Amino acid sequence: MELTLESGAVIRDATEQDLRGRIEGEEFAILAADEDTYLQCARQNDAPSEYVLEFQEGDLGHHYRAVDDAVAVDRVITTFIKYLRGDESWKSDFTWQRIELQAR
Repeated sequence: MELTLESGAVIRDATEQDLRGRIEGEEFAILAADEDTYLQCARQNDAPSEYVLEFQEGDLGHHYRAVDDAVAVDRVITTFIKYLRGDESWKSDFTWQRIELQAR
């Protein structure tokens, strides 16, 4: 999977170590299986670092946002690691709501 960070770094074949060491402090991070299937986070505020978490599976019609309170960075990293491993238990760690996105 490919990890893309707000700082401009793109890490092909990302590892768990990349996720642990690179996400915190970034405004956003995207871990993508392909162009239309990914997990992403965006930082909400400065302190403490809390994030909005979203994922998409295959197309814009399957785009979801965690509706839990803001997500702490340690939960974000744990979720990204599960996603990287193919451990789908991350889906049950949050309450997800489908969001409408329009193609550009």
